[in-house]
Amino acid sequence: MSRWKLREVILMVVLAIVCGGIYRVWDVLYALIPATAYALQGVMTGLWMIAGVMVPYIVRRPGAALIAELVAAAVELLLGEQWGLANMISGLIQGIGSEIAFLIFGYRVWNTGTCALSGVLASAAFMFQWYFQYGGDKLHLGTQIAFVLISLVSGAVLGGLLPKALADALARTGALRNYEIAKRSVKSA
Repeated sequence: MSRWKLREVILMVVLAIVCGGIYRVWDVLYALIPATAYALQGVMTGLWMIAGVMVPYIVRRPGAALIAELVAAAVELLLGEQWGLANMISGLIQGIGSEIAFLIFGYRVWNTGTCALSGVLASAAFMFQWYFQYGGDKLHLGTQIAFVLISLVSGAVLGGLLPKALADALARTGALRNYEIAKRSVKSA
């Protein structure tokens, strides 16, 4: 792989900032959910993974998922989200989870399956933080299993398929013609 180009770095940061703003709006909606509505909380989890899938899917560079999630988490934090610095830990572990999916395929496979896997792994990585830091360990085993399964599906759909669809739609406009997403044929799975 060649080195990062300045336009790729700029696009990555801009998209991560936009995702951070989306995350902050999602935080407000999430706060409206009753504390015991674990299934609904799980459904919402996946959206916080979009930067870690959309950005690397567009620029196709190692490290893009991790950096995008960290920048988005920092923007969300600066906009006043409710989790404080733990939010940066979330960005780090979600970015690592997302990055692993692309790493598994040597940063060569960019399709629906890889994007869904990236969203799932980001969500799976977050499950560790949820369990140890956010009280998941105190819930009944059945509730834990349901929350994890629902969160993984949400990661696949909202965190993987949605950002891929958004990036593909953006690519069809021609706005991404100078980026890897437009230069390489996108394989469908």
